Amino acid sequence: MREGVVGEAGVPVAATTAPASPSSVRDLPPDPLADTWLEHLPEEEPDWGSLGWAPGAWVARKPFGDVDVDVNEDVDVDEQERDRFDLSGAPMAGAEVWPPEGMLDVTAPGPLLAGLVNQVDLDEAGDEQLVEVLAAAARLQSWASAVEIDATARLVERVGDWRGVTPAGRPRAAVGEVTARQMAVAEVRAALAVSTRSAQIRVETAQELSRLPGTQEALRAGRIDLPKARVIADATATLDQSGARAVETAVLARAEGRTSSQLRDTARRAALAFDPAAGQVRHQRAVADRAVHLEPLADGMACCSYTDSADKVSAFYRWVTAKARASKGPGDARTLAQCCADVLGDIGTDGLAFDRLPSGQGRRPQIQVVVSAATLLGVDDAPGELVGIGPITAEVARRIAAEGTWRRLLTDPRTGRFDELSVDTYEPPQDLRDHVTARDRTCRGLGCRIPAEHCDLDHRVPHPRGPTAAHNLDPDCRVDHEIKTFTDTTVEPDGHGGLWITLPSGRRYHRPAEPVLEEFDADTTDGETPDGAGEDPLAQAGEEASAAASPDIGADRAGPDDADDDIPPF
Repeated sequence: MREGVVGEAGVPVAATTAPASPSSVRDLPPDPLADTWLEHLPEEEPDWGSLGWAPGAWVARKPFGDVDVDVNEDVDVDEQERDRFDLSGAPMAGAEVWPPEGMLDVTAPGPLLAGLVNQVDLDEAGDEQLVEVLAAAARLQSWASAVEIDATARLVERVGDWRGVTPAGRPRAAVGEVTARQMAVAEVRAALAVSTRSAQIRVETAQELSRLPGTQEALRAGRIDLPKARVIADATATLDQSGARAVETAVLARAEGRTSSQLRDTARRAALAFDPAAGQVRHQRAVADRAVHLEPLADGMACCSYTDSADKVSAFYRWVTAKARASKGPGDARTLAQCCADVLGDIGTDGLAFDRLPSGQGRRPQIQVVVSAATLLGVDDAPGELVGIGPITAEVARRIAAEGTWRRLLTDPRTGRFDELSVDTYEPPQDLRDHVTARDRTCRGLGCRIPAEHCDLDHRVPHPRGPTAAHNLDPDCRVDHEIKTFTDTTVEPDGHGGLWITLPSGRRYHRPAEPVLEEFDADTTDGETPDGAGEDPLAQAGEEASAAASPDIGADRAGPDDADDDIPPF
């Protein structure tokens, strides 16, 4: 712990010894946090003496008027002010350690607690105070979550007043508007630099908690954390207002000292007790949310998860396991888990190759790997890119590419971006569609990762005022496309292949251009280039060649009967 503290904006604060018998902590002299003290003190003042310390007169050292005071220089102030602010630069005689042990435990979450936590020297703190600090930090997280939830809920209400946005609680207009939730998700996603799904969860949580004031207050006070607040919101989602309040009250009374898992069981039992039919309603809602999710992992791996009703998932698992057992022959050293994975992998590979599938941007679904020509030739081992997943090793990229159909992509060696293509028609031809989807790979909305082949190719400047050209086409998912079209959202090029996006709130964000392959300097620590590295045999020609390979999937282009619903509707 420190013998002095630093107040707001780095203003030093000195500590004086407490009066012999302090009448009340509310008698503290003025300091930068004085108003915050009074706001956050408990209604019943703690027995400070039982904590082993007295609050004392903690006095702020601060500038005088508009003149900054250098504590290392003589300052012409009268003796009374000199005594008050202790300009010596050293703690006053008999200074107490600040903050005293136990103070964090009795301070409500908020700005004051944050300032106090910041003053604890963790290297000097005792074991008990370390635990006190981490508990205080956790309560601050809950408090900050409550503030974020309140602001998010208010944002959902306010966006309904914006052009092109249907107010919350009203049915969406057939054409020409987006929902308040969609607009709020877009703003949250951009402001926090999170994925669309993460932003959706934040907005949904804020809306669900808006009818649970007791849960919000417990979160703001640090009595529960955000996961526990979500547990209560989930358990009451299918109940009417009176039932939700009753369950909330019962669960909060039992929340102290319980983990999220324990509280979830309590909340579910309470919900069933107040509404026996609630369990079936929740199950139906959960079934409506059934999904398959793809998650990129490290080391060139990925995870595909399947969520559905328990009976269907159980049936699927038993089928996969039986197929895996049947695939094992004599001497097969694979484990059952490996065989199950191989069965599913074969289903996907064979399905892409032989099944009749709907097209995306004029082409059948396909696996794409992007790798530099130098890596393919074995000149270097720079990582490749598995489109939609992320970086993969050079060896894996070469293996996938060896099985594929090739397209050569010429890029600017300085930026890694493609050369320009354009046509005179509104609808981009196949080569231009291929160019844009390969260049951008995903939706260009802030934080959106929907693959480009599932997006609309949106004219940044509407056609015919803007050309059907690579520099004027962006893959936008349908929601981002509608937000840009119907609301006061503007998109401007940054001159380097990236975008400046201004949302209706007025906040402006930069989405930089993403190179097809992101290169990193492989120099050694002493600045020397390793032998054989750093020389691209294609660089002398003033261009860099990358190759995009797709495994053989039969017909390369969509057939005449394939659905083609990805053309921008506007």
